[in-house]
Formats: sequence, C-alpha cells, structure tokens
Amino acid sequence: MKKFTFLSIIIFSISLQLKAQETIDLNTAINTAIRNNTNISQLEKSLQIQELSTSTARGSLYPVLSMSGSWNRNNTFSNGTVRFQNGVPIVIPKQNTWINNFSLGLSSSVTLFNGFANYEQVDFERQNEASLRIQVDKQKYDVVYNTNTAFFNVLKKEKIVASDEETLADSHAQLERVKEFMNVGKKTIADVYRQDVQVAQDELAVEQASNDFKKSKVDLLLAINTDLNKEFNVSESNLNTNLSDADFKEILNRNSNTEALTSQALVKRFDYKVTQQDIRIKQIQYDIDKKNLYYPSLSAFSNYNLNSAQIQNLQDTRSWSFGLTLSYSIFQGSSLSNKTQTSQILILQKEDDLRQLQQQIRSDIKKSYIDLETQYKQIEILNRNIVSAEQDKTLSEEN
Repeated sequence: MKKFTFLSIIIFSISLQLKAQETIDLNTAINTAIRNNTNISQLEKSLQIQELSTSTARGSLYPVLSMSGSWNRNNTFSNGTVRFQNGVPIVIPKQNTWINNFSLGLSSSVTLFNGFANYEQVDFERQNEASLRIQVDKQKYDVVYNTNTAFFNVLKKEKIVASDEETLADSHAQLERVKEFMNVGKKTIADVYRQDVQVAQDELAVEQASNDFKKSKVDLLLAINTDLNKEFNVSESNLNTNLSDADFKEILNRNSNTEALTSQALVKRFDYKVTQQDIRIKQIQYDIDKKNLYYPSLSAFSNYNLNSAQIQNLQDTRSWSFGLTLSYSIFQGSSLSNKTQTSQILILQKEDDLRQLQQQIRSDIKKSYIDLETQYKQIEILNRNIVSAEQDKTLSEEN
C-alpha cells in the first residue's frame, strides 16, 4: 500500500510538471518577441518624438503671436538743494517720490521668404519621420528573422536528440545480441568490449545532443526576451515539415534566377530602404543649406503696446508699429558655404554606401543559392545512404 501511494505521488508530480511547461509555437514566439523587444519600443518612442518635431516645423510657417505685460515701481529721492537762475536763488525742496509704470503689449512676426527653406525644413522633418518608420519595420523584421532561426534550431536539436536516443537504444540491443552470440561461442569477449565502447560513444552523443538542445532553448528564450528559466516545449503546428523531393526541387527552381531575386531584394530589403531614405534626407539638408547661403530672409513684424503710470489709465497711451525686416548674410567666415559643401559630400558618401550595399545583397543572394544547391545534393546523398543502411539492417537481421 505504501509503495502504491509513493508511486501515485511521483506520477502526480510528473503530471504537474508537464502541465506547468508552456507549449510555444512559431506564431506565439514571434508575437512575444515583437512585444518584448526593447529596441522596437525605443524606436516607436523616437518616432513619437519625431512626429512632434514635424508638427513644430509645420507650425513655424504660421505667424508667431506673443503677449507681454510688466509692472515696475521707481523711487526718486532728493535732500533738496538751491539753484541759482539769473543770480536768483531757487530753493528745491526735499523730494521722495514713487512712480508706477504699467505696460501691456502684443507682438507678432512671420517669415515671408527665405528661399522656401522653411518649407524644406518641414519636408526634412517628414523624411526623418519616414526614416524612423522604416527603421521600426526593419527592427521588427530582424526580430522575426532571429526568432525563426532560434525556433527552428530548437526543433532541429530536438530531433537530433531523438535520433541519437534511437541510435543508443539500437546500440544497447546490439550489445545484448553480441553477448548472446558470445554465450553460444559465435563472438568473443573482444567483440563485447568493442560494442560496449560503441554504446559509450552513443551515450556521449546523446549527452552532447541534449546539452545542445537545452542551449538552443535558452537562445530562443533570449530571442523572444522572456524569462530564461522558463520550461517549455516547442510545437510544430502550422509548419509543413514533410517536404518531398519534388518540393525541394521546386524550391530550387523557383530561386534559380538570382538577378530577379536581387531586384526583389532592392525593393523589399529594409537596410536598402534605410540607406535610400538617408540619401533623401541628406539631399533635403543640402537644399536647405544652399537656400540659407544664397537667399535673403524677409520677415514681417507688428507690435502694439499700452503704457501708463496708473492701471486704470492704461489705454491713454498707445503705440503701434509694424514693418518688414530684410537680412542677408554677406560674410560669416565661410561657415555657410562649408556647411553646404559638407552636406554635398555626405550625399556622395551615402551613394557610395548604397552601391556597396547593392553589391553585398547580390553577393549574399548568389552565395545563398549555392548553399541551397549544396543542401539539395546532400538530401539526395542522404536518401541514398538511408536506402543502403536499410539494406544493411535487413541483412544483419537475417544473419
């Protein structure tokens, strides 16, 4: 009875552990990774800040209106003195006076023309905003790619563990058969030791595969940015892992045109889009710098002020002024021209980076296709090895 109770407790504990383990499929892993990724969160916050900068640049096109008010109190003190005017003494008595001054004013100004650099500035902020949106999409793509890689690595390591365990079980069975053959005189003790060494090697392979499997699960938890101590199982649901030779051949043929794949990559690759967007931003900055260098700035202003020594008489003294201000930079130590030339050089650098990236993309696609061909050949060779191994197994069982 005690033995039965102890066995029940063990079974119950194992069932609780199995229930506690979470099952993660590919979609769950991707959604969790995107939700937990801090880089995506930071880029989204930067995008919100940039949207405010765009709004600020758009608001600078409109007139600025500001209101000001002030009050001050002045004290004038004199002990008195005697002045002589035409030889006649005039006594000035002691004075101690306080004077209030109240003022209220409105002022407004707007840039009428500066070579349309202010409008270019709005476009500049919009392009910065578009660049951040592309970076957010690129970061999400990178997270999805890394999660896919980590997830399929876990599946692969899990299958390797299962395969090595099957091999170990066959080695144990073979060891028992060799011992039986030795008992009837058909094998020697050396054959037993030789097979025992094979069992030990297979046990080591299982241990190494199990270790790699555990580390791959940690890598997946790191990719989705969650608790590294979490116990979980991976699910192959919604994944087509049973591909035939015809399916592999179709995949190989579909990707044989590397130039067409390169053209698609130049349209869809986020790193290429980011570089293109950087060039657009640098070109707009160059246009702004040229306008600031060659065009004057014309602005309008208006001021309306009320002044009085008593607040109730504030409207008794009024002044209103308005006008235009024209400014043009004649010489600033070549700072404006140097800034313009710097912007132009940055554009040329980015264009060089873009051409280099094109070559890198083309190279990556060609090498990936070569790897794909090699993998397809390996599948063919493995299939032939499987057929040969099955024949060897049949002959061994008959013997």
